[in-house]
This record gives sequence, structure tokens and C-alpha cells, in this order.
Amino acid sequence: MKKEPLLRIFERLGAYSQKHKVLSEGELRLKIRECLDSLTDLEREELERTLNGDVETQIFTSITSTEKISVFSPDLHTKTNYQGEVFYCLPTHGYLAEELEAAFLRWATIRSPLGTVKDVLTEFMRRCSYSIRDEPADSETDYLAVSAVKEDETRQHRLRLFIFSSIKFVPRFMDEHPDLLEKMQTEEEVVMAVPTEKTPAPFITFIREHEVGTAQIWVVDLTKRTVDPFIGTPSDPDVEQEFANPEQARRAVSVWMRKVPFVE
Repeated sequence: MKKEPLLRIFERLGAYSQKHKVLSEGELRLKIRECLDSLTDLEREELERTLNGDVETQIFTSITSTEKISVFSPDLHTKTNYQGEVFYCLPTHGYLAEELEAAFLRWATIRSPLGTVKDVLTEFMRRCSYSIRDEPADSETDYLAVSAVKEDETRQHRLRLFIFSSIKFVPRFMDEHPDLLEKMQTEEEVVMAVPTEKTPAPFITFIREHEVGTAQIWVVDLTKRTVDPFIGTPSDPDVEQEFANPEQARRAVSVWMRKVPFVE
């Protein structure tokens, strides 16, 4: 006999939460919507009548609080903040730091797809009169790479841009490619492009814990479709002029570098 829609949803969400142990608020809401979208119109209407209200919100509240709408509801009512995002974990699970980090990175790839970051960055470089060429990358990598070249009256500007879904991916990339980065920086400017975050916390953590040598890091705002500097200064003045608010961005970085406590 076919199970009731709510039971099927809770079983699916329960299996997912058991697999990952820690989920961001955004990821959990997305999975709830995916479960609801898998229902037929008739099942969705039946569920709305049964719960008599906003189904998605009630399911989310049931999972993340002690107010359960079913004995089959998964329990992720233990809540924590990490790097500016809200996460929920199993109350009986003493979550490990790596599981929280993995949850952050999963959510980053969902909310800031590499292709979207690349589109904004490509628009920016073309406004600066650069020609863009995709670089080959292994399907298993968590970044994209493009080359940007421009000839002006005095010199040729060559940039190699590596694109990530979060600045949290950058340390691993630097650890895995030290020789590559060192070689590139003698031949062209190396730029690592990352999207904005919900709060400055990931950027503050990065700048206090990591060095990037002569490489640059740019921050891409996917909503405003703008780019600003985070670390380093481009040699091409046209790029500097095309940044949205470079002075404001660099002032913020100078404050973040101070060794004072910050609240995530």
C-alpha cells in the first residue's frame, strides 16, 4: 500500500539528515521543497488540507524544533551558527568540525553555482576589453579556470582566473597546487574569484589564517553583478576603474586584518 505523502517526505528527509548529520538552513529548505515538488497535485492538495497552512514552513518547523507534526518527523533541533550561516544537526550527534565544514561547502555550491560566478566575472572582464578563453579542467575539481588577455599601447595584460563557489575552497586549492601557482605568477597575474558571503566571517577567517603571495582575490556580487578587490591590486588600471567600490572594499579588509574578536 502506498504511504501517506507526509510519511514519505519525512522518510526521505530523515535518510538525508542521517547521511550528512549537519545541514544548513538553506539546504534543508531546498530539500523540503524538492520533496514537495515530487508530490502529485492531488497529494499536495491533500497535505495542505491536513496541515491547514503553509506546508513547507510547518515541515521545516517540525524538523528544527520540538513542535512535531508527526512522530516520524526527523529531529534536527540542535542549532548552531558557523561562518555567518545557520546549521542544524542531529541532537544525539556530537557533530565534528569537518561535518560542519562539509555542510557549509555543500550549501555554497548550491547558492553560488560556479557557472553563475563565471558569467558575472566574464561580463566584468569584457567590460575591461579582455578576451576570455576557458581553460580545461578535470570534472572532479571544485573550481573553473579561464584565461583573460588584453593588448594595450604599452603591454599585454595576461590573467589566469580561478573561480570558486566560496572563499572556503581557496585554501585547499592553494595546498593542492603550490607549484602551479608559483609558476603562473611569474608569467601572468593569478586571480582567485569568489562570491560574496552572508556575512564577512569567512573572509575575516581567511585573511587572518592564509597568505596568497602575489596572487589576487576578487569578490563577485551575484545579485548586483559587480566585482571588487579583496587581496592584491591589478596592474591594469582599467580593471581597477571597473571595480564597483574598491576603496570601500580595501578599507574593510584593513579593519578585518586587525587581531580583534569578531562575531559570526
